[in-house]
Amino acid sequence: MASAVSGLGDHRDAVRKVCGGATSLLLVLTTLILAVPVIGEVTGSWRFVPILSGSMTPTFSTGSLVVATPVPLERLRVGEVVLYRIPVGDHHLIAHRIVRLDRHGGRPVVETKGDANQAKDPWRARLNGSTAWVVRGGVPFVGYASVFARSLGPLLLLLSVVVVGLAWALRLIWRDPPDRLNHGGDQRAPLHV
Repeated sequence: MASAVSGLGDHRDAVRKVCGGATSLLLVLTTLILAVPVIGEVTGSWRFVPILSGSMTPTFSTGSLVVATPVPLERLRVGEVVLYRIPVGDHHLIAHRIVRLDRHGGRPVVETKGDANQAKDPWRARLNGSTAWVVRGGVPFVGYASVFARSLGPLLLLLSVVVVGLAWALRLIWRDPPDRLNHGGDQRAPLHV
């Protein structure tokens, strides 16, 4: 009977360790998912932008999430994919490839084209500031999650804080119990069979 009690205790300890490890992993992943985009935006080191059209297919499909980093305007090159606001209509943000770059007259002027489009964009865009955002890579379908997350805004932030708080609380609950054998013997209640 003593071995049955010991086996049950060992099983509970194993479950507690697995649950504690899973909770810690969830806590770390949630923190990273929340922190990485915020740190990039705050420091100006990178931006995550969802691709909402198929104009850059096959390079970036609809629903991809791309990461862009700032590049000084003087280092900008033909062939790079840049993020910029179109100079017409609603001035929405677009990610297209530079097909022509004119550096004469102060600020560079770019002509761009989507990889899937037959013709160049019907405008020329003057880039302002000291840097341009150059797309470095993308992850398919994650852009949809980004758009969904942005639409929920404060609700998603609150939900994330609750998830992190619960994960932390579960981690505290499932942490390894103190070694009871060093404090006056086994304090577990006896098992009656």
